[in-house]
Amino acid sequence: MAQSPPETAPIQSRNSLQNKYRAVVAIPCCNEFDTLPETLKSLEATGQVRDEVLIVVNVNQRASLDNRNNLATLNWLDEFETSLPLAWLDHVTDGRAYPEKFGVGLARHQCCTVGLPFVDEAAPIISLDADSPVDPNYFQAIFDYIAHHPSFQAGHVNFKHRHCGNADEKRAIEIYERHLKLHRQKLEEANSPHAWYAIGSTIVCTKQAYLKSGGYHCRRMAGEDFYLLQQLSKTGCKIEMIKEAFVFPSDRVSDRVPFGTGKAVGDIVESGRWLTYHDHCYRDLGQLLDVVERGVANSAENILENVPEACKSWLVGRRFTSVWPKLQNNSRDDEMLLQRFHEWLDAFQTLKLIHYLSDKVNPRVAMEINRGDHKQS
Repeated sequence: MAQSPPETAPIQSRNSLQNKYRAVVAIPCCNEFDTLPETLKSLEATGQVRDEVLIVVNVNQRASLDNRNNLATLNWLDEFETSLPLAWLDHVTDGRAYPEKFGVGLARHQCCTVGLPFVDEAAPIISLDADSPVDPNYFQAIFDYIAHHPSFQAGHVNFKHRHCGNADEKRAIEIYERHLKLHRQKLEEANSPHAWYAIGSTIVCTKQAYLKSGGYHCRRMAGEDFYLLQQLSKTGCKIEMIKEAFVFPSDRVSDRVPFGTGKAVGDIVESGRWLTYHDHCYRDLGQLLDVVERGVANSAENILENVPEACKSWLVGRRFTSVWPKLQNNSRDDEMLLQRFHEWLDAFQTLKLIHYLSDKVNPRVAMEINRGDHKQS
């Protein structure tokens, strides 16, 4: 039987907290005593708007880990004099450390849920990381975007990785960041609704959208950011990009999770290269999506006749001929049909299709970076 998530620790703060804030910032923190202060001080530098935002830090770890770094963080938080509305959770001491099956997914979820009672339904729940300082205009840019886009439910801010390591790590993060940005751009050009960044320190969604989506998956040890965005998309949210708000994640090498930025940087440093997806994979994806959008009244067989051959093989393997008529029969109009199709061909399945195309017809290509790209902007 699956183990239930542990109870959330009591919220702590040096100051009395208000009944309502304009937003909540959720920051999981594990062995990041060296980086959390810089991130919190960057939030202090965002102007008076910071007074309207509740910051929740979840200092957490698994029970089997050395707790000295996290104890230092808790002591620092208890003594930190700040103008920020700052609160924290202690999942380190008094038997509150996590069992082995829990990690960052639970840490993010607890941060968010603790903050939810302090904001209204339309208020943004903002995800950040302990090693990710923000631009001075960060909060104002988020609030301005939401004010000009009243239908906003979910999205992410912009990002630029900091260069904290040596020359090899600097080159590695430049390559990986370019891969991330090209991947999103090519998905957008293919008219995929899943053209967004899955970076935990960039995600923003309203309280209402967070609750409707089910929030961060408590059992995810990695990829919790990707799956939250996917669930937000599946519950009807358009994933938008807040271009004027910047966060600056660390480029650190990490082996704490099996994939993600830290793992990718380590792999690039070790191998000296990174293989990205061929442009033709996105071309084929775009053709598939175009055939479906223009052929909502067509049979599955007709659609299969008009998509690229490799896409046809993949669709057949996923039993498209039985799925498509069910989607048609259970949709009241074309808009609903396409929404349900994209719930079926969701972000994860889209990535699996690109991997299939990479393996079968369009092999990955080495990521190149120009000399000028080494300059930090």
